[in-house]
Amino acid sequence: MEGTTHRPISREELLVRLAGDRVFSGVLFHADVALDELDLTEGRFERCHFQAPTIRGADFSGAAFSDCTFEPMRLASCKLVKTRLASCSAFDAGKRKGCTFAFCDIHAAEVIKCNFATSTFERCDLYDVNAVDSSFRGVSFRQSTFTRTISRRSVLTKASFDGCNISFADLSGLFLQNCEFRSCKLSEASFIDTDLSHATMLACTLDRAEWDRAKLRQADLRGSNLAGLNLAVLADHAGLRISDSEQSEILKQLGVDVCVS
Repeated sequence: MEGTTHRPISREELLVRLAGDRVFSGVLFHADVALDELDLTEGRFERCHFQAPTIRGADFSGAAFSDCTFEPMRLASCKLVKTRLASCSAFDAGKRKGCTFAFCDIHAAEVIKCNFATSTFERCDLYDVNAVDSSFRGVSFRQSTFTRTISRRSVLTKASFDGCNISFADLSGLFLQNCEFRSCKLSEASFIDTDLSHATMLACTLDRAEWDRAKLRQADLRGSNLAGLNLAVLADHAGLRISDSEQSEILKQLGVDVCVS
């Protein structure tokens, strides 16, 4: 995005485009152009730059964003259902600050090679989110949910992260049963009071993570770096699967020395 020239769009131009093909290319959404409560569904945003400090109640459902940048902003009660974000950045490297998503519906969103570092997802619906090769470093998922209630007795939890950097992220208190993390960096992430029952965490870096009262019942952590994982602090670890190479590290945390005969 460096060196890209963005063309400012007026409110009038925006409304005309929304009534037409809904394609925006190289557009600057200046802070003076309010997007609050607008129907932006199925929009196509290519190499766009968003400057508004706050966007409230906008509906981006089914929209596609590619090579877009978002200055640190707050998106409140917005819909991003089934949106696709590719090569986008919601992180300002100079300010070292990300965006805040509050009370947003982001379920079934697809995130590819994006940067959401230090962002906050507060009370958001993240059910069935699929992220690949993206950064969530230092992100907080404060009281967000990855679950969907199907009936009074049936609740599903679903999300997939592949090749993502989620180090230093706050995932405490979340329900992440059956969620998938593959080849992800989760160094020093917080899983305090997190339910990871039946979760898949293959070939992940999980060193120095915080595991107090976490549930790892029948979770699959094979091939992962588990330095610092102490089973004694977990709420549940029945059926936990790990690789042979991590046995010594797990026993060491329990005060057992493994001697090779």
